[in-house]
Amino acid sequence: MLNGKFAEKDRVLFGSRWLVLLFICGALVAFRVQIGAFNSEGLLTAFIIGALLNGLVFVCLSLPVLRPAISPVLLVSDVILAGLFAGLSEGNFFVVMVAGSAIMIAGLLRPLVRWNAAQVIGVFTAMTIVPLMSGSSANTALVALFAVGVLTVATSYAYDQELGGLRRRVEALDSSQLRQVEDIRQRTRAISELTYTMSATLNYKKVLDAVIEAGRLGLRMPESQQSQLFAGVFLFHVDDSRLHVVSSRRFTRGDELRTLSGTEGIVGRALKEAVPVFGSDAMQDPELQNFVAFQGCKSLLVIPLRAGFDNFGALLYGSDAPNAFTQEHSELLNALGVQATLALQNAVLYHNLIEEKERIVDVDEEARKKLARDLHDGPTQSVAAIAMRMSYIGKLYKKSPEQVPDEIKKVEELARRTTSEIRHMLFTLRPLVLETQGLSAALNQLATKFYEMHQQAVAVRVDHTVEERLDFQQQGVIFDIVEEAVNNARKHAKAKLISVTATRQDEMAVVQIADNGVGFDVEKVNENYESRSSLGMVNMRERAELLDGRFSIDSAKGKGTVVTILLPLKAPEAVTSSNGFSRPRTKLALAAASRVDRGDPRQPYL
Repeated sequence: MLNGKFAEKDRVLFGSRWLVLLFICGALVAFRVQIGAFNSEGLLTAFIIGALLNGLVFVCLSLPVLRPAISPVLLVSDVILAGLFAGLSEGNFFVVMVAGSAIMIAGLLRPLVRWNAAQVIGVFTAMTIVPLMSGSSANTALVALFAVGVLTVATSYAYDQELGGLRRRVEALDSSQLRQVEDIRQRTRAISELTYTMSATLNYKKVLDAVIEAGRLGLRMPESQQSQLFAGVFLFHVDDSRLHVVSSRRFTRGDELRTLSGTEGIVGRALKEAVPVFGSDAMQDPELQNFVAFQGCKSLLVIPLRAGFDNFGALLYGSDAPNAFTQEHSELLNALGVQATLALQNAVLYHNLIEEKERIVDVDEEARKKLARDLHDGPTQSVAAIAMRMSYIGKLYKKSPEQVPDEIKKVEELARRTTSEIRHMLFTLRPLVLETQGLSAALNQLATKFYEMHQQAVAVRVDHTVEERLDFQQQGVIFDIVEEAVNNARKHAKAKLISVTATRQDEMAVVQIADNGVGFDVEKVNENYESRSSLGMVNMRERAELLDGRFSIDSAKGKGTVVTILLPLKAPEAVTSSNGFSRPRTKLALAAASRVDRGDPRQPYL
């Protein structure tokens, strides 16, 4: 029962009380103490009362409701037992010393100095008062017992101090471990949520915010102290191969506009060695010394943003506290940096897809407006003219029937011209010959239709080696730009001849639309061009840049106009009708786009 219900200290406490009782009775029997009423019957009575008191202690230890009262019960039991032995022995020196000392010393099993002091006082009082009540005295024994009591209290105090200190250290250690476990649990939960955010969201701004927030969590920094952390996400741009700030915390406006070469200092070392790098003084760093945000930082950490063997940027963290970053922080933030790189690639792909969707909507809207203008200026006017002539023919038939055949021929000619205009419009909207015979055939047919419709001479020359290295999407963009440029030249340039050439220059296709017309001032026309209702030049430029191309116009009054398009040629095995995306601005975006070109955007870039 004791093993099943009591703790180790309870078993020791309960067993010690029996040992004390047996020790006292055994000592008295061994030394044959026969003083006063302390004979064999008195000894038996004392043993039975002591056993009953131990039974009371057992009950208190067994019942949880009575356990808080165990200390007062032990105190009362010890005082009663001491008074019992003192009274039966009539103050005998030997009995007082044996019984009183044993009871006092046994109290040391409870390392609570206040209860031990109370027990010593109670036992000493009982050993003093009870013999006096029976007319006897134990002055000599009381002096010795007092000394034992003082020694017991002193020992209890030292014991309590030592054990109490150990207990407090254990409690502090337990509390520290609990806080550490709770901190790890909260940080793990927060990082798990951040990782989910980076994996699930397609909003690159949220990904960047999550990367910045990861720095605070990696440092175990509470939100109330997050003002001590400086952080920035830098990505390489394709245009200048420099690191640009794309997201930051506590950067000034000037800092956000600064760029890094990524070749010097701790940033260059991190990118070169592909490992996190620690720093302590930004003022001595050739790249970071110009950043206001890092001027007061005493700790710096650079995490390279990598996927496979390619560097796409870097994470920079700074703190006001010295030695704020540890190896554990760098390993955690480095792992989050790899996750962030892939998440940013996915976010960039989605962002480009949204931009492409919006661009297609804009182009479609512009095409609808152009179609509406062409219909209004061409077939609509012709159909209205046909209706008027038919009405005129009806009236003419009554007055001059002989003139009707001539008028009918004029209506027929007008109807044929209208049909040709509609077919030309359908051809420019979807040139089927481009899909079946290629760019050269489509441009030659376009030239023929311009001559038939407007008597505009258009000369076409396409290098077949260029056509072979252009995929269907590129050929479609070139056709749209050529049609727009030729139509503009016909309307505004008053050119006698328009030439269209497509040649190859290294790995670039060079397409030029030149005319010998009146020309114009390019800078003047470009002023406030986007505020006009027609956005033809903007559309042509956007179409070219859609395929990583370049669009330019060279013109002057009286010297004609030359429109030039530069497009990168595809490798022979890559000539497909691949999807197009907006021109990436960063190396990371470029790598993300290449994942799509490889055919499986779900695979990480390696």
